[in-house]
Amino acid sequence: MPRPLRCKNLNDIRADLTLLEKSPVETTGNWSYFQIITHLTQAVEGSMKGLKREMPWWKKHILGPLLHRLFVMKGYIPAGIKGRPVERVEGNEAGAVAQFRKALDAFEKFEGPLSDHPILGQLNKKQWASFHPLHFQNHARHVKSQKHGL
Repeated sequence: MPRPLRCKNLNDIRADLTLLEKSPVETTGNWSYFQIITHLTQAVEGSMKGLKREMPWWKKHILGPLLHRLFVMKGYIPAGIKGRPVERVEGNEAGAVAQFRKALDAFEKFEGPLSDHPILGQLNKKQWASFHPLHFQNHARHVKSQKHGL
């Protein structure tokens, strides 16, 4: 069962990472902790690459903004949005967390052009800053500390 988790900003992400670092973790879903953190790092780094993705006008300018507002209003990303990977892969969790923290720091300082989100379309810095905590929350609620039961 996923744990209750609410993240409203990048500092909430950092606080949860610190809590999870205090003991070994287990995941309640198909992904390993390594995969979850790697995926989240790729999302944060991807938001800064400035790559523009081709998507239909209606998706970029109508559906995407509506979905983003819905996610922010509800305070979570609804379950059921399919993601990658299919096969569970273990890896260096501490290294992945360090890279994720580095990506979060870089995002806060970033002032260049931002990438379009593949589903939500064009997001500005404030919108990306509200999306990343929701995205983290969506995945990290499936990570539990073995020691603290969180």
